[in-house]
Amino acid sequence: MKGIKIVVSVKQVPDADDLRIDPVTNNLVREGVPAIINPPDLHSIEEALRLKEKYGGTVTIVSMGPPRGDVSLREAVSMGADDVYLVTDAAMAGSDTWATSYTVSQGIKKIGGADIIIAGRRAVDGETQQVGPQIAMWLGIPAVAYTDKIVDINTETKTVKLIKRTEFDKETIEVKMPLVVTMLEDSNEPREATLEGMIKAKTFDVKRLSKTDINADPKKIGLASSPTKVIRVRPPPKMRNPEIIKNEDLNKTVDFLISKIKESVKGMKSMENLYKKPEPVTKIDEDVWVYIDHMDGELNKTSLEILGAARNVADMMDTKLGAVIIGEDDEHLIDVAFKYGADKVYYCDTKHGKTYDNDIYTRALSMMIKKYKPNSLFFPGTSTARELASTTAIEVNTGLIADCIIFDVDQKGQLLSTRPDFGGKETSTIICPNNRPIMVTTRAGVFPALPERDFKGELIKEKLDDDKTRFKITDYENIEKTNALAAAKVVVGVGRGIVNKDNMEIAEKLAKKINGIIGVSKPLADAGWYPKDHQVGQTGTTIRPDLYMALGISGAIQHLVGIQGSKRIIAINNDPDAAIFDNCDFGVIGDIFEIVPELIKKIGDINA
Repeated sequence: MKGIKIVVSVKQVPDADDLRIDPVTNNLVREGVPAIINPPDLHSIEEALRLKEKYGGTVTIVSMGPPRGDVSLREAVSMGADDVYLVTDAAMAGSDTWATSYTVSQGIKKIGGADIIIAGRRAVDGETQQVGPQIAMWLGIPAVAYTDKIVDINTETKTVKLIKRTEFDKETIEVKMPLVVTMLEDSNEPREATLEGMIKAKTFDVKRLSKTDINADPKKIGLASSPTKVIRVRPPPKMRNPEIIKNEDLNKTVDFLISKIKESVKGMKSMENLYKKPEPVTKIDEDVWVYIDHMDGELNKTSLEILGAARNVADMMDTKLGAVIIGEDDEHLIDVAFKYGADKVYYCDTKHGKTYDNDIYTRALSMMIKKYKPNSLFFPGTSTARELASTTAIEVNTGLIADCIIFDVDQKGQLLSTRPDFGGKETSTIICPNNRPIMVTTRAGVFPALPERDFKGELIKEKLDDDKTRFKITDYENIEKTNALAAAKVVVGVGRGIVNKDNMEIAEKLAKKINGIIGVSKPLADAGWYPKDHQVGQTGTTIRPDLYMALGISGAIQHLVGIQGSKRIIAINNDPDAAIFDNCDFGVIGDIFEIVPELIKKIGDINA
């Protein structure tokens, strides 16, 4: 084998730094916004170039996009890519991830395939993590998402050894080429373009492929063929009715804050886990399902959150809620599912099901879907659940809506799923009108779990005998990692209004006084003012505390997405026009350096 043929799947996205909101229409202005290479895809290009340097071979970029897409793709050439193909055709406009992954896979076939196809972990415009695994499904080859490192390639046996890392575990896996991998963003640091590369890129001939060139099935490309459709785009909805005061009398301001802090903490305890069953909007016959994510028999708590969200949808649809469990001797999870909202449990027992294997789990879940035909299927926002949803959607021929934060149901029984786009600058409401089940992934920390109940419902058991897999796990490590920020009942959030790193001490004293933990905005985490694992927001941790105290937080949408699950938000900011005041419960317009020290002196025991 003379070198490795490497293809990198690259997406072009609008430069989020240039996006703005029209003050009249409140819509996102995209006209004139330049396209750039999706930032996570730069890590894929870097990994490809490193493999080429180590093993020899070629690096080819394949991207689907508009005709002008060749401009941004030249950056890959300046980094060292050998060739670039732009799959472009007016018929491909409006493609969702199902149609996009099909189109890209056809483009890869057209150029002769690859030994390794590398994709970014996610797309920053819609936070989808689907296209890489879905390309693999269309091509009939294995996929390893969330790859941390490609350790070795045996060119004689065509075996790749790599490390896959999720938020819960780390696996060393061996798999035969060809395969698809998606790279984690912290796996490498993308190189800068060289002067020689920039000169080459300026006049480089980006090859173009049309729908005819790639022999695309017209029923699988573009908006018309996409299972999912965007029906509404708008700014994030206002979720709260704020009470705002000005700091005109320091003592009165501090007394106001103390009363609201104590009211929030004590009031939330009395309201904890209450569920109000909604009135039915419609009546359907099929079940709503939830995939129960677990690791070696230990339930992921995000599965309980999504049981709560799906319970609400099932009640609006006046139907049953089913929980789907795939495992090996994991029957104890059945009782947990019943306790936290399921009316039915569909349990599939399979050999080697203790730990997640994409081949086995995709086969098992697809078998269950095809047999029992649910209306919709909700997945928790964990890494393995996202990968499983991606591959299963192709296997059962349906759409997948990613990273949802709001669900509703219309009178026709259509599920309306809303997700944030472009770092939360806008939201899109998406439907899957014709394909079933409607599949959605959700964000961890957004939805509350239901209160535990004493209940046993209907149990349906299945068994998967076909346990063949293309993955050989040679080492496994459970990552003992607890996210204190996600678990905190009280969080003191700090933004750029804190002015400098030394002033963080003020926030820390307040956090200690009210039994809280510090969370920071993205700029502070990026500047190294506080550890990165304390970053709150879309690209940090999504939180659901009883109380979120926002100090000097302006209210960037990326941050607001991460705090919307907070039961109470209290904000202090000296800018009366700060967006945080439209997204809090109580706010004070004033100087945190005047108010917070006095608050620390007077607050006493918040539980008193």
